[in-house]
Amino acid sequence: MTSRKFLIPLIASLIVTPIALLLGIGSAGAGHGDYRLAMVLFPYTMLSTTIFDSITAPFILLAIVQFPLYGVILGYASEKGRFVSVWILLCLVHCVASTGMFLVASDNFS
Repeated sequence: MTSRKFLIPLIASLIVTPIALLLGIGSAGAGHGDYRLAMVLFPYTMLSTTIFDSITAPFILLAIVQFPLYGVILGYASEKGRFVSVWILLCLVHCVASTGMFLVASDNFS
């Protein structure tokens, strides 16, 4: 049976995912927005635009599973008693990716 320590971060990430997706899509404004919020929430997907000049299907899938993956990682970390240190690491990696996105944003996505 899966422990409560694992399930809490996973369930939280599943709750956050649709909210983040709606905010990111809203930020894009059907192509007429500024994408800033999408860049902050989904930096890995948005970084792909520097190579492909658009958001491609595999990276849309990455955006959909990004927060649930964070939840799985944090769930395992929680079971091992390392939740805080892994959470800090995930936040740092995410922030670095977001900052990188703003540094390399093309005219189409800024």
